[in-house]
Amino acid sequence: MSLKFASGGAVMVVLLALVISVLAQTPSESDRARRAALRMVNARGIPEATLPCTPEEAKWWQELRQAAKAVQETRGGKREKRKYLALLQVGQEKSYQLPIPDQGALVLSRSEPKYSEAAMNKQIKGTIALVLELRPDGYVGEVEVVQGLGYGLDQNAIDAAHGTVFLPKVKNRKFERFLLPATMSFNVY
Repeated sequence: MSLKFASGGAVMVVLLALVISVLAQTPSESDRARRAALRMVNARGIPEATLPCTPEEAKWWQELRQAAKAVQETRGGKREKRKYLALLQVGQEKSYQLPIPDQGALVLSRSEPKYSEAAMNKQIKGTIALVLELRPDGYVGEVEVVQGLGYGLDQNAIDAAHGTVFLPKVKNRKFERFLLPATMSFNVY
């Protein structure tokens, strides 16, 4: 009987050591927050190629990443946007396989809506709810106003939405259409 107790005690010691080891490896709340903050910063850019691809695809992807970074740095500069969209078009024309795993669409730059004269005169403020169609070619397609404000602000929000620059949704190594819910706010100061 004492042998069973001794081996049972040894099992308890091993289990206790495993629990302590697991607890010691469990990340603290501050560690999790730090990693989440880094993911947020890195999520703003187009990821590096991590899947096998041809040398031509790798070169194209690197150029696309650089063009996307330029779009972000210039907040949607016209020349940078044109270059980025042209590179997306090249990838589609050549049927390149994307060298990254599946991911959602990534907004690189947004245009701010303009106030209309009528809305300013009436001191209209509020938020417009929209749904944007993000097409695989990098252009915004249809824009639906789910909840508007009128006074020309809805159309101004649609116009601004069409200025959105993004990396399309990636699924099975191809760009895919995605519906993006969005809001645009108008405030009077």
